[in-house]
Amino acid sequence: MTPDIVSQLMDRMKAQPRTRSELHRAAAASGSGWSEDQVGLLLDVLPGVEREGESFAVSDSNSTDPVIFALKDLVGPRPIPATVLVRRLPRGLVVSPAQLCELARTHSDFELVGSNRIKTK
Repeated sequence: MTPDIVSQLMDRMKAQPRTRSELHRAAAASGSGWSEDQVGLLLDVLPGVEREGESFAVSDSNSTDPVIFALKDLVGPRPIPATVLVRRLPRGLVVSPAQLCELARTHSDFELVGSNRIKTK
């Protein structure tokens, strides 16, 4: 399962809740060789995805994510290296620089500059 396929699945779930079999068919059509059970396991652990009965939907958990709250306090218009941000996060938040970069790449409030520096939009 490539990141592009996961992104496509997330987009489908943002539009409306989808069943595991619908998402499996979409992943297979995009080139994934994963079984329906494997797709289901991924959906069960994928951050931001909630199960609603037999359907999966993208939750708005980013608004309550403590890492996002912390980043909003730490990051401004000047890019800061992700490794520096990891050291400045409040005690108890365990996040790698790569995870912060991915969050900055996908979150609407942040921007990734270069390969590892984060700033607000």
